[in-house]
Amino acid sequence: MDYLNALEEAWGMDDNAEKVKLLEQAIASADMYNDVESAVEARELLIETCLTAGFPKKQLKAFSWLVKKWEDDNSSVDTFDLLWNYKWISEQIATFDEISKTQINRLLEDMKLKFELQNYSLRPYYKVCTLDAMWMGEVEKAKQFFVKWNNTEADHLNDCLACETCSQASYYYFIKDYEKAKETATPIINGKLACAEVPHYTYGEMALVYLELGDAEMAQECFDKGYPLVEKQSALIQPLSCLLKYLVKTNQTEKAREVIDAHLEIVLQAESGMERLLFLQAAYPLFDREKEADLVEMTEALTAKFDVRNGNSYYQDSLNAY
Repeated sequence: MDYLNALEEAWGMDDNAEKVKLLEQAIASADMYNDVESAVEARELLIETCLTAGFPKKQLKAFSWLVKKWEDDNSSVDTFDLLWNYKWISEQIATFDEISKTQINRLLEDMKLKFELQNYSLRPYYKVCTLDAMWMGEVEKAKQFFVKWNNTEADHLNDCLACETCSQASYYYFIKDYEKAKETATPIINGKLACAEVPHYTYGEMALVYLELGDAEMAQECFDKGYPLVEKQSALIQPLSCLLKYLVKTNQTEKAREVIDAHLEIVLQAESGMERLLFLQAAYPLFDREKEADLVEMTEALTAKFDVRNGNSYYQDSLNAY
């Protein structure tokens, strides 16, 4: 069957839109032929691919199918793989403005229950709760979950040390403890810790951290090293947005406009509302209020939409302060 050849071909491809399309075709055919084993394999590969290629909605759709299949018959989906993927999905769920707080909380509770029933540590659960609280601008809630995250013993479902460290540094940046963010991220900045997406994510926030601490040389170094890693990468709009914000804050207007022009189309096509919001807010001070009125309006509308969902004014406050 052609879909089996397509699935085999996908394993040898780079993570990009073409691979995603091929996997979606394989999934459709496997479902049509009721080939559960291939349908599971294709969806698990799609989830992994979307993490790099930048299609979080497709990732969420594939994961939802796997969860239902596991709940109906857990012999068809590997439990460890499902729970591992649960971390990725839960960590990003709050970045969709169309998903309510009730739905987010329901997903997180389901993750907790599944981890508990399989006797795994809740450390990953507390981590994603921290990160989702950060996405939603809930400072006190993030602080509470951060303590639980770091006080809970790890097991085989824990993230690698580089990812853990990157997320911890991000938390300290979020609560504006810049000295602690710098201290935490130092092994990454020094090249002693790395993985598939680290230091890609770290450089963006650290450029802003060093700027806040008055170390202009290190801030610029973070930009110079970080930008080539995230340039035109649709899955790395978040750190790109931090680097753009750094350029605007340091009055590197010409370079900032270059970054905006090179990435605006990618950003506007992003499936995650949060990715669009972060980039648009970073670019907001440079938008021409007449010629780019649509972008100004889009930024303000998306800011309001997330704040209404979150029940606070975190993103409006961020925009006002910037």
